Amino acid sequence: MLATAFLAASIIARLVWDTLTVNGRNFVDLHVYRDGSAGLADGSLYLFTYAGETDFALPFTYPPFAAVVLYPLSLIPWDIVAVGWQLATFASLYACVVLALRLTGRSTGVHYLAALWTAPAIWCEPVRVTLDYGQINIFLMLGTLLAIYWARRTNGSPGDRGIIAGGVLIGLMAGIKLTPAVSGLWYLAARRPWGALWAAVSFVGTVLGCLLLFPEVTRTYYGTLLGDADRIGPVEEVMNQSLRGTLSRLVGFDVGNGWIWFVGVLAAAVVAFFAWRAVSDLLGILLVVQFFGLLVSPISWAHHWVWVVPLGIWLVHGAGARRPGARAVFAMWVVIAGLGVPWVLRVLDEYGPQPADAVVAVFGAAWPIATFVTMGWLIATRAHRDAGPTDDPEAAANPEAADNHEAADNHEAAANPESEDRPRDVVAAAVIDRDRVLLAQRAHPAALAGKWELPGGRVESGETHAQALVREIREELGAEVEAGDGIGTPVALPNGLTLHAYRARLRSGTPAALEHLEMRWFTAAELRALDAEDVVPADRGWIPDLCRALEETRVRDAG
Repeated sequence: MLATAFLAASIIARLVWDTLTVNGRNFVDLHVYRDGSAGLADGSLYLFTYAGETDFALPFTYPPFAAVVLYPLSLIPWDIVAVGWQLATFASLYACVVLALRLTGRSTGVHYLAALWTAPAIWCEPVRVTLDYGQINIFLMLGTLLAIYWARRTNGSPGDRGIIAGGVLIGLMAGIKLTPAVSGLWYLAARRPWGALWAAVSFVGTVLGCLLLFPEVTRTYYGTLLGDADRIGPVEEVMNQSLRGTLSRLVGFDVGNGWIWFVGVLAAAVVAFFAWRAVSDLLGILLVVQFFGLLVSPISWAHHWVWVVPLGIWLVHGAGARRPGARAVFAMWVVIAGLGVPWVLRVLDEYGPQPADAVVAVFGAAWPIATFVTMGWLIATRAHRDAGPTDDPEAAANPEAADNHEAADNHEAAANPESEDRPRDVVAAAVIDRDRVLLAQRAHPAALAGKWELPGGRVESGETHAQALVREIREELGAEVEAGDGIGTPVALPNGLTLHAYRARLRSGTPAALEHLEMRWFTAAELRALDAEDVVPADRGWIPDLCRALEETRVRDAG
């Protein structure tokens, strides 16, 4: 109840803000959506310019398919559109938080936490300005999170409904506003390439459909206007937090698509590539993709950075929370998004004292700098985890032992292995459902990527093996299990660690590959047919034990 009251109070405060302040009822972008899309019928779509209370004239800058989707707004009275849009934005933000929490593996207390997150998120700069302008960003973020949520339980095959539906949704959103197209990279990075193909097919469908029904405006947009960043707004404006805007303010002129911009984009691509290699969970990969897109887009207004909300959730509740320094990175983003550094600089420029150009150039790069810092932190912490120190000389000299060390890392056993105050045990779950056992496919490191394992992790101080097993499966698979009897013989790992396997029974939730490439149910026959080289070394000796456990379960169920 308190969380719901907190959220309700935040929404009411925002609606009061709308009523009492000029900016609160600005809604300039919503005016463009509604009034501009009306020009679709007579072909004046790209001749429209909104010149109300705004710093510069605003034309309709989205693809023609956006006008098709937004056209019904032009038939509804303005006051209804304005209020409905705001309320829908609140609801969509809450839904985004729910999906982000579920993608971190949360299955209990989700709506309570979502209310606690949504209430302050309404006031961070990207969301606040999105509400000020009546922007579409939150809706596009919701669609993207929904597409990834659908795809999380799939194995990436072209016929998977989650892959098809998600890919088509991404393509449709790219037809509305080109920026969601970067989400196609997620399907490639998460090894679900068919989703990227479906997204491309869907996007091409929006173009061809508009070309058939509205040939003039479609040719105008894709033949003349596409790529004209100046038409969207002043590139050097401090509210433009893209690399192009940042570099332009640093050098004092618009760098365009010249060599300065190219070097910046190349640097961003390299950093983003290694940041992608440094994460393995689906939400983490999505965040790397989205922030890379914000960097390389010609225009990334402050209100485009709404992805800071899922980032915060990932840093507190997701895989990011288990990395050293996560709290410091989270605090950095809270300061930047809470203060609204570009907005502060803009206010100073309008009302004084006017900051020096050098101050604007440096502090006006807050969002790109924070993005590079975050990606660098991901790379550094992943490298530390993958290279976890070992004092076992046999592991250093024996490749097989080294593989076992990497397997221990997957179960998070190699994080601070030298620590004396943590238990030296690692647990793995044999989640059995009828005559099948669940295996998960490694995402990292390269030596073990693609190999199958029993999911699990390191026992923390004060935990029993059963408690650790339940926690790890909740974090890695997003499901609740009940720990049972042990399976097989414990396996000795480097650094004095011991790996234990236990039966586990599903209690609630549907297991999803949140931190793995894929998960799959195996029967005893399929386990026997599995090549030993396709299983992580530490788990190979348990295959006969797992087969016996499945046979026993089958016989017991049959009896």
